[in-house]
Amino acid sequence: MLWGRYPALVPKAGNVVKGMYWKCEDPQHVRRLCDYEGHAYRMEFCKITTDQGEVIENGRTFVSTSDKSELEAGTWNLQEFLDVWNHRW
Repeated sequence: MLWGRYPALVPKAGNVVKGMYWKCEDPQHVRRLCDYEGHAYRMEFCKITTDQGEVIENGRTFVSTSDKSELEAGTWNLQEFLDVWNHRW
């Protein structure tokens, strides 16, 4: 799902999301990330499985708080997003 040009993760039991993860060990960084994401997303626990097979049981992700009527079907591609924004900067 997409919220404008941004990804909007909508939780659904059994779904799998491919992506990247970032290991954060500083609570201040987590708070700043939450502030950055604002009210459009909330943090939820998730299970993360790395490409190497490591399982992180108490991972966290940001899920959309938007009403589903505000979201569009679609996929989000990091490289495409960066290509567009790099041209603007």
